[in-house]
Amino acid sequence: MSEIAPLFIGTDDHVILGNRIRECREALMYLLRHSIAGSPHYREAKLSIAALDRLRSELDCHLQETTPRARDPRRLADRVYAGRERLVACLATPAERRRDSFAGWEMDEV
Repeated sequence: MSEIAPLFIGTDDHVILGNRIRECREALMYLLRHSIAGSPHYREAKLSIAALDRLRSELDCHLQETTPRARDPRRLADRVYAGRERLVACLATPAERRRDSFAGWEMDEV
């Protein structure tokens, strides 16, 4: 197993990044669908999607390594960087936050 690279972000940061990466990937896919295959825009969009997917994978590994399963009773860590659903902020008590790293988040109902 490789060593975790120093990255000083927490669970909330991961959720925000996961949502933004998902949005960015959707925008790049839109550009890809509306570009002529082989054009500079098409090539750059494809390269950007590949780079974004690599980054998403690295961040997901970091999240999985740094979030104890015991503090993720709803198993939301598995959904931060994967799938199409977004996580949205919700109210949580301090006690809930002590028990659950993702207490302030829930799956979007769209």
